[in-house]
Amino acid sequence: MASKKAVLVYILEILRDETDANHTLSQEEIRSILAKKYELTVDRKTLGRHLNDLYESNNFNIKCEESALGADGSIRRTNFYMIHPFEEAELHLLIDGLLASRHINPNQRQDLINKVSSLGSRYFKSHGGQINSTSGYLMRSQELFLNIDLIEKAVTEGRKISLVYYQPDVDKKLHPNLDATGNERNYIFNPYQLVASRGQYYLVGNHDNHDDMSTLRVDRIGQINVLDIRRKPLRDIQGYHNQNTFNVQQYMNEHIYMFGGESVTVSFEAKRSIVNQILDWFDGNVTFTKVTDHKVECRVHVNREAFKYWALQYMQSVKVLSPSSLVFDVREAIRDGLAQYV
Repeated sequence: MASKKAVLVYILEILRDETDANHTLSQEEIRSILAKKYELTVDRKTLGRHLNDLYESNNFNIKCEESALGADGSIRRTNFYMIHPFEEAELHLLIDGLLASRHINPNQRQDLINKVSSLGSRYFKSHGGQINSTSGYLMRSQELFLNIDLIEKAVTEGRKISLVYYQPDVDKKLHPNLDATGNERNYIFNPYQLVASRGQYYLVGNHDNHDDMSTLRVDRIGQINVLDIRRKPLRDIQGYHNQNTFNVQQYMNEHIYMFGGESVTVSFEAKRSIVNQILDWFDGNVTFTKVTDHKVECRVHVNREAFKYWALQYMQSVKVLSPSSLVFDVREAIRDGLAQYV
């Protein structure tokens, strides 16, 4: 005969797996499942006491329907169910996030979706199996999550890491960057923060032999070693001389693409018709002036290289006004592009 503790565990498993707010079980149905699934026979009174103990403890998010019986006001409880930590809509949002994460390979993604789905009852239907995500053509490293753990350790402890960086080629495979002798190039990197942007995972930090901030695709990093050497203080990095802690939100606002390098204040003229897209791209961190029915002048503090490519993307609707060096670079890029079609 199973112990009381074992029976309580089996009841909790049944409520977790078989119930939610829309699917309840009566005491008799729970007795039947105990008999069929666990080969346990529990009489009605004993089961009732166990269910009351679990319900009244308030530790397991168990709910039920109550009704008064008899002159003594005794309470009858039935239609038991468990409130799960996540609502179905929340589970769908988590799964959508996994489907949009291009840095996770298909097998890892499906494994994570299955784990997220298990947080709901058996009635939860994940749409993950019916959606093809844009996971790219390259198989990502199976060591991705181990690498993330190592990076997080280095970031938390403020230590340098060594790594090898990989790039794709026309064979659609990843190849390590090589040094002048043709061997795998080993980088020493000062890691400050992991960030997610537009479906990719990036490590923000500093190459040890440079002064500025750089970003690396996490799924392109391999052979990580956490070194027993303190990383550079943030104030030693160009553009961060007055900062002691890394401001993730500011960095994400300024880096609409994950380019390294300096951030500058940019002024540009745009068509009113793309104001909604400007707000999306710059997360609302833009100032509008000289507003007319058809045009608006915009001002934003942003990564210089990232803005250059953004301006080229919207060249039919955007005109860069300042700084003059950026105006020159965009003009030259447009001229070079047009030369491709001569």
